[in-house]
Amino acid sequence: MKKFILRLMAVIIILSVAFAGYGYYEYANANPVSSPETDVLFMETALAPAQSEWNEPVLRGLVYRRFEKTDAAAERNFGAIGRSPAQLYLRLPEGFAGRLRLTTDGAVRDETLRGGDAVFDAEAGDYNLEITGDISKGQGGGYGSFTYRCSFSVEEAEPELLTGKTELAQGDIMSLKLINIPPEITPSAETSLGMAVFTPGGKGVWHAAVPVGNRQNPGSYTISVQAGDRHFETDVSVLPFDFVEQNLTIDVGDPVISEANSPEAYREYREKIPPLFETFDTERYWEGVFDAPADGRVSTEFGTIRYTNGNYANPRSHNGMDIAAPEGSPVRAPNAGRVVMAERLLNTGNTVVIEHGGGLKSYYFHMSRLDVNIGETVNKGELIGAIGTTGYSTGPHLHYEMRIGNKPVSPSMLFSESAGLYSLGVTND
Repeated sequence: MKKFILRLMAVIIILSVAFAGYGYYEYANANPVSSPETDVLFMETALAPAQSEWNEPVLRGLVYRRFEKTDAAAERNFGAIGRSPAQLYLRLPEGFAGRLRLTTDGAVRDETLRGGDAVFDAEAGDYNLEITGDISKGQGGGYGSFTYRCSFSVEEAEPELLTGKTELAQGDIMSLKLINIPPEITPSAETSLGMAVFTPGGKGVWHAAVPVGNRQNPGSYTISVQAGDRHFETDVSVLPFDFVEQNLTIDVGDPVISEANSPEAYREYREKIPPLFETFDTERYWEGVFDAPADGRVSTEFGTIRYTNGNYANPRSHNGMDIAAPEGSPVRAPNAGRVVMAERLLNTGNTVVIEHGGGLKSYYFHMSRLDVNIGETVNKGELIGAIGTTGYSTGPHLHYEMRIGNKPVSPSMLFSESAGLYSLGVTND
C-alpha cells in the first residue's frame, strides 16, 4: 500500500510538472490570435490604435497573457476636413464600448460610444479626438482596451445669403436670411423698396424683411447686402395686384367726423404716426404665421382704391384692412411684439402700434378702449383693446395696418403660410 501511494504521488508530480511545462510553453508562445479587428473608421479613413492592451486566453481561459502596444505613428493629423458645421462620421468595431473625448479651445466634449456608426457635428476650430474603449469576446475569450487619437480642424463656413420668394405681388414682403456671419459683424441692406433691417436669429444667422408696398411700381428691384467685407445682391420682381375700388359715404357735417377730419387732427397724426416709421427694434419678436387680430367681416380690403362721397378726382389707397364687428369685440395681438404707442388721437381714435422686430409694425385704429400701455411686450393672442368707432370712423370696426418703415404691406397676406415673409421658414433660429 505504501509503495502504491509513493508511485501515485510520483505520477502526480510527473503529470504536474508536465502540465506546468506545457502551460509555460503555451503561455510563452501565446499570440493574440483571438484579438478582434480593432480599426476605427473616421471620415472613411482607418485609425489604428495608438495604445492597446489585449489579454489572450491560455489553456482555454484558465490564465491570460497580456500584450501591450504603443504606436505613436498611429496618431493621425487630418488637417482641415471641412467647413462649419462639419458632420463627422465614426464606424466602431463590433462589441466596442467606451467613450469619445473631443477637445477644442479648452472645451471638452464627452460622449458614450457603442459599436457601429456614430455621427456628430463640429463647429469651426482645431480639434483633438480621443476614442477609448473596451472589447470583450465573452466567456473564455480575449478582452482588451484600445485608444485612438487624431487631430483635425474645421474651417469657418463661408457667409451666404438666402432669399425667399423673389417674385412678389404689391403688398407682399421679401424675406432674406444670412448664415455663417462672424459674431463681430452686423450686416446691413440697401434697396429702393424701403426699410430693410437685419435682426439676429441665432449663431451666425440674421433675418431681414423687405417691404413691397401697395403703391410700389411693378418691375425689377435690387437689394444690396453688406456683411463685413462680403457683398451680396439679389433681384426682386414686383408684380401688379388688382386692387378693388370703393366709394365711401361720410357725413362730413357730423361734429365728431368734423373734428376727426380737422387740420388739428391731421397735424396731431403727422406728429405721432410718421415718426414711428423711421424706428425699429434690432430684436425679432414675431414667430410663426400672424393671426387675424379680430373676428368679423372685412369691410374694406388692403390696397382698396377709395373715393369719398363720389369724389373720383381724389382717389386714395387704403393702407390697411377694415374688420367690421360689434363694438366691444376683442382685439388681440396677431403676433409677439413691443407696444410703441397706446393713446387716443383725434383722427385714428384709440390707437395701438406694436413693433414686431426689424421695423415690422402693426397699427390698430378706432378702438373703443386700450388694454395695453407703451413699452409693454405682448404675446400672440394677448388682448390689446376692443372694436370701436372712435376718431374718423363711420361705424364699429378695426382699421388694421401693417408696415415696414413707411411702406404699407398686406395684413391679410400674412395670415397665410404662402406669404413671402415665411418663404424661408416661420420660426426663429
